[in-house]
Amino acid sequence: MKKLFWLLLIGMVCIIAPFAGGEDGQGNTPSPAPVYAFYVSPQGSDDWSGKLKDPDPSGTDGPVRTLVRARDLARQVPRDKSVMVYVRGGTYRLDSPLVFTAEDGGTDTAPVVWQNYPGETVVLTAGIDLGGWQESEGGILETSVPVLPPADSPLQLFWNGQRLEPARWPNRGEGQLPGGWAIVAARNEQQPKTTFHYAGDRPKRWSTSKDIRVSIWPHYNWWHTIAPVAEINRETRTVRLGVETPYGIEPGRRFYFLNVPEELDDPGEWYLDRDRTVLRLKPLDSIDGVRVVLPVAESLIKLEKARHVAILGFVLEATVGEAVVVSDSESVLIGRCHIRNTGGAGVRITGGRQCVVSGCDIEDTGLAGISLEGGDRLTLTPGGHQVVNNLICRTGQIQRTYQAAVQGKGVAHRIAHNHIRDLPHIAIWLNGNDHTVEYNDIGRVCQESADAGAFYMGRNWTERGVVLRCNRIHDVAGFGLAGEAEPGSWRYETPFQAWGVYLDDCTSGVLVQGNIIYRVPLCGVMIGGGRDNTVDNNIFYGCIPALHIDARWDSYCWDLMRERFNEVKADQPPYSERYPALKTILTEDPRRPARNRFTSNVIHYDRDDYRGLSVAGPGTAEAVVYDLVPFDPETCLFDRNLVRAPGEIRVLRQDYGKGDQQLVGWADWKKAGFDQESQSGDPMFVDAANDNFDLKSDSPALKLGFELIPSERIGLYRDVLRRSWPAPPDSGD
Repeated sequence: MKKLFWLLLIGMVCIIAPFAGGEDGQGNTPSPAPVYAFYVSPQGSDDWSGKLKDPDPSGTDGPVRTLVRARDLARQVPRDKSVMVYVRGGTYRLDSPLVFTAEDGGTDTAPVVWQNYPGETVVLTAGIDLGGWQESEGGILETSVPVLPPADSPLQLFWNGQRLEPARWPNRGEGQLPGGWAIVAARNEQQPKTTFHYAGDRPKRWSTSKDIRVSIWPHYNWWHTIAPVAEINRETRTVRLGVETPYGIEPGRRFYFLNVPEELDDPGEWYLDRDRTVLRLKPLDSIDGVRVVLPVAESLIKLEKARHVAILGFVLEATVGEAVVVSDSESVLIGRCHIRNTGGAGVRITGGRQCVVSGCDIEDTGLAGISLEGGDRLTLTPGGHQVVNNLICRTGQIQRTYQAAVQGKGVAHRIAHNHIRDLPHIAIWLNGNDHTVEYNDIGRVCQESADAGAFYMGRNWTERGVVLRCNRIHDVAGFGLAGEAEPGSWRYETPFQAWGVYLDDCTSGVLVQGNIIYRVPLCGVMIGGGRDNTVDNNIFYGCIPALHIDARWDSYCWDLMRERFNEVKADQPPYSERYPALKTILTEDPRRPARNRFTSNVIHYDRDDYRGLSVAGPGTAEAVVYDLVPFDPETCLFDRNLVRAPGEIRVLRQDYGKGDQQLVGWADWKKAGFDQESQSGDPMFVDAANDNFDLKSDSPALKLGFELIPSERIGLYRDVLRRSWPAPPDSGD
């Protein structure tokens, strides 16, 4: 029945959703509306029937004016009838979200569909448009603000859709690091999680600490936060935060102050004086014709226990929190929407089953692009949510870490054919079981962070059955603090500790197959202490090493891993039946990175002076194809791989529980029983210089059993739910 619902819904969309011109444009011609159709228009009235798309000549009937009134009319339609609500072009500002509940849903055979009227652009906004600007000193503009955002909300203002910076120090083009960062001068031993020392006397210019915040990477290159300032002591050069950071704030870490009125000096900066209800702005350029939007409301659309509802073709923008929230709902479709400029996630789905986000453009979100949670891990009951054919870029623009383009928890979600770009941290972050990640194009991620990967899982033996298949992963470099060059001088590097696929902290039972990984200079696949992982039939180009394996520290193996094992009773059905290797994991040595397989892969690198893994080098004659420190030689399998290297092929190996690390040549590695059928030679790519890594018909990899990767299927595709076309030029389509 679920398949019937989706087929019916897509059929309805194909018939009644021809989008001519505007932002939606495929230039088709509208077809007649279904029997139960309602219309919303800025020219409408909530006293009218909503059954006409335009006001009638007498002015006594026509479309309704508000979305809420249209929803209430749709509720009156019998459940066995399909409902289409057309929203006419215009901007609709919502003070509170449009809420759909169980009484607003449809059925398998009669869905409820809300969509933009064909050819017209519909903007739902949670922000207010600011105008009435008055000139002040120093090129500053001022205007009154009729509605204030919540006091603890993210600091957001948009200039024609571009996110502007709150007044800050250092400015983006200044400071000690690219991007405008200052450096923590010293650790505070008494209160390391709330207090730190800075250098210089810049804060002496500031009249108050009120409402100032700090953007800071307090301890690790993989954790960022924004925290309120409780106090600045200008004499001791000390900052005390209003909340604890998870980790002690260490010297050398980057930070900047924001929301400082005296620092309103750089074009694009702004400051909201909440006491005077006045916003001050240093404009980027002439403000004539510019739309300046201040988000003030939490979200736009909420679906709670709704079923068989589709939301199609809207621009959703300028929220304090999420644009769309779906909770405990079934068969909900968010399609062909443009979601932008949010303080929270673009779409957040919790609970429920078989909800889909498809064909959307999602950009510039404060937190994640799309967040999914569904299914029951105790019973391994699928949630079955899908994220398909979306363009997702610039997520995590407020909280810079662990706010991925797509992040999923639960059981059996599918993430496919998405085009993901320009992120400070992870692209896809998963927890749970039996997820499928396939045909995605992922690039330019982990741009501000380190100890990270384009794809990430970690810290649970029992989260198995994940398939990472036929994705294109590229341009993953990483950036972070690498150490102290000399006392008081800190060394930041890029590329630094960023990898293509990161199976962190004992992640196990993952299949990595058919992926194309390139311009990921430090490591293609990182297996951090896990077991039962298979890396098969992938292409690694310029990844040094292609594979890393290690073992992780005792506390995680024996404490956290055991705790999470016991939470789901993993030695009993359904886990012991679905994943037989879990039956004996506690009776073995669980710290041993056992039964990992690396087979039928193509590896090509043309530099021999990389140290690899953490930093790029240089280190003459130190490049390795595998970095195994340690691995389990008794149970791990390496075979049928094709390797092309500029010089000698080397392996850095350390046997689990035995001896030190050894750098061994390819011949000695083979003598030890590994890669017996593997070869060295030219893979014969079609056009590697232009990122075409398809293999020619006479490639030696094919004789080793390599199966051609359907690269033409990777990335976005054109269909009735795809919002923008053609795809971006670097999407591979």
